[in-house]
Amino acid sequence: MQACDENHSVFERKQLDMKDQVIKFEKFIIENDSKRQRAEMRAKDERRKVTQKEEELVQLQKLLGDVEEERRGMRDSLDRLNKFKEYLDSTVDAADEGIEQIDDILNRLRTLEGANSDLMSQVRDNDDEMDSVTSKLQSFMLETQNHILVQNSKVHNCQNDLEMLRATAKKGRDDEEAKQDRVKDVNRETGQIVMAIRNLYGRCCTASRTKMPQFTAKTSMGDFEQLSRSLTFIEERIVDLKEVQEGHEEARKGQDSVLPPIPGSKQGGKDTPGGLGGGGKGSSTVKAEGSAFLS
Repeated sequence: MQACDENHSVFERKQLDMKDQVIKFEKFIIENDSKRQRAEMRAKDERRKVTQKEEELVQLQKLLGDVEEERRGMRDSLDRLNKFKEYLDSTVDAADEGIEQIDDILNRLRTLEGANSDLMSQVRDNDDEMDSVTSKLQSFMLETQNHILVQNSKVHNCQNDLEMLRATAKKGRDDEEAKQDRVKDVNRETGQIVMAIRNLYGRCCTASRTKMPQFTAKTSMGDFEQLSRSLTFIEERIVDLKEVQEGHEEARKGQDSVLPPIPGSKQGGKDTPGGLGGGGKGSSTVKAEGSAFLS
């Protein structure tokens, strides 16, 4: 038993030693893993930095090339501008007393460039203003043209209305003139008829043995009534003369059938013997009245 206890105690010590070694080994492994990770991170970082430095190197080389190119360009520009410097120097030497250095010429140039810039700005402003005014003018001209067209249309319509009114007025004047002409013609014909009636009436009164009233403008009866009475009297006078003429012709025919004609005598004249003279005198009176009326 004692040996077993000793072996057990030895085993426990070994087990404890083994645990201590395992713990130490785990710490070692952990430290190695940590170192390895740090080393990998440093390596990765160093590779990144190398890549970055290589890119920077490429950029710097490109920048160096650009700088070299710019330097060569500036040297070329310097060589090209030297002739201008020489020209400016010669200009300063030949200039008046107011210009003693190249800076004076450059200042004068900057002043002129500033004035030119101001003038160009004014020109642009004036161009803009002119464009605006031109646009307004075109718009105004378009509105004016439209207004003129509208007014011309109104004027044309008014002219058409005026022509229609003139035509209507001319037609009215023509109608009025035609009416006046018709009135004049009617008045003239009426006057002629009235004069003819008065002439006939006067001749009837002159040829008649019966005294008839003379109708004048001063009589109390109206013109129409006067003319109506005159026509009535003329009609009666004509009827009487017609009856007298017809009776005379019948009587002459009767005498011609009863008495043969006497040689050397005149029919119906004063030389007719017996009671024929009286008849001849009556017939001559009737013929005189009829001829006087009809003439």
